[in-house]
Amino acid sequence: MGCWFSGNLPESRIFIMKDYPLYKKIIFVLTLIIFLLNGFYWRFLGIESCQALTIEEERAMGKKVKLELDKHLELIKNQSIQGYIDRAGKNITSQIENKLFDFNFYIYKSSDPNAFAIPAGYIYISTGLITLAENEAELAGVLSHEIGHVMARHIAERIEKESKLNIATLAAILAGVFLGGGQASGAVGAFSIATAQTLSLKYSRENEEEADRLGINYLTKAGYDGSGMIGFLKKLKRHRLESFQVPPYLLTHPEVEKRIDYLDLMLMRLPKQGQSENNVDNLRIIQAKVIVDTWTTKNAVDHFKSSLESNPKRLDLIYGLALANKKLGDYDQAIKGFKMALTIHPEDGEILRELGICYLSEGKTENAAQSLKKSVAINEKDKDAWYNLGRVYQENGNFQEAIESYQRVKRLDTDFVDVYYNLGVVYGKKGLLGDAHQNFGIFFKLKGKLDSALFHFNKALEYYGKDTEERRKILKEVEEIQKNKK
Repeated sequence: MGCWFSGNLPESRIFIMKDYPLYKKIIFVLTLIIFLLNGFYWRFLGIESCQALTIEEERAMGKKVKLELDKHLELIKNQSIQGYIDRAGKNITSQIENKLFDFNFYIYKSSDPNAFAIPAGYIYISTGLITLAENEAELAGVLSHEIGHVMARHIAERIEKESKLNIATLAAILAGVFLGGGQASGAVGAFSIATAQTLSLKYSRENEEEADRLGINYLTKAGYDGSGMIGFLKKLKRHRLESFQVPPYLLTHPEVEKRIDYLDLMLMRLPKQGQSENNVDNLRIIQAKVIVDTWTTKNAVDHFKSSLESNPKRLDLIYGLALANKKLGDYDQAIKGFKMALTIHPEDGEILRELGICYLSEGKTENAAQSLKKSVAINEKDKDAWYNLGRVYQENGNFQEAIESYQRVKRLDTDFVDVYYNLGVVYGKKGLLGDAHQNFGIFFKLKGKLDSALFHFNKALEYYGKDTEERRKILKEVEEIQKNKK
């Protein structure tokens, strides 16, 4: 823990367990310190000592760190937002020869602009950073810099250099554990981070220069304007001056002024690319979705209404207001907004899908079917559109069409939980009780309700003969659940 913190600490409050009772906090800290003092932590990770890591050791560490980190972060699950970041990340990583790791990108909810990498190519980006970017090149510039850190194995390097744990720093960081929030906790957290940065937790200047050098090459090879990386650093600098706070990103990525200067010189030697202003509209749509997903609905509505006063024809603002009204349950206003958005962009599958969902929510199944059929015709991989088209068919009593739509969803995403419940209902309506119970079983298993899942799987077995493939599948599910319950 002491080593992988180096240069990769997202926000102090993530690690403050303010919801836990005091005695559990004390046990946690004492156990952690004992483990660290005795080297047990590294053996737990499968690493004999805190020395330079092999690729396989870094992969093992990355998986464990990710599992722990994800418990403390509120990850964004919106498939459209995630898809956008994944595409930008893939654009960059596709330029890398001999990739050391499979890169994975995650978005977490935080208004602070931040991005960080943990071992083995897991890269996290905050919603605050996404909304601060002005174009895709700026966003890609941040991703490429973090990818540079991973490819240069700076995390492993810090671990090698920090072979002796700084217990004073650890104690300062963990002091925040004992305060359950409020001003005192914030003060301790701020002190802990400041102390950590001063002592050992930030990237070195050489690390930053190497990550910038690698990153800007990846960025420009991917077709982005390298000035996007510089432009975003300037934004962070302004953000620091305007808010009188240091963004978390700058705590672990120091000397921003020097970075801007040498990146300017570096960029002069690279071929000019032209995507800095491209995809601005796409990014704005993503930013609108982030606002709807992460702000209070009232604040989102007020923001879009205010912005539309000076920009009445901007698609992202019209669409964002419609999404916010939909979330608010004001389907009439949402429908008006989506219709207006379609006058600007008539072949947009997502807008058609959202319009169809609003019609369905108002019981207008004929209008819903029309919009959703157009949506899946434009994008046949949109699982949400197929799911809601299935709901329309189910509502109208067209059970076979509903099953076909739901099966499309399953093929696109086997972990789409609600589709199994709906399939159970529809199969039940058709009198196919074996299929109904089997799908209910999968639904409850994915929900973690294992007793209910077992009940339905056992009921499903009553409808299948001994030598059928379905029976073998169900028995395998039952066996797996029984193992997990032990």
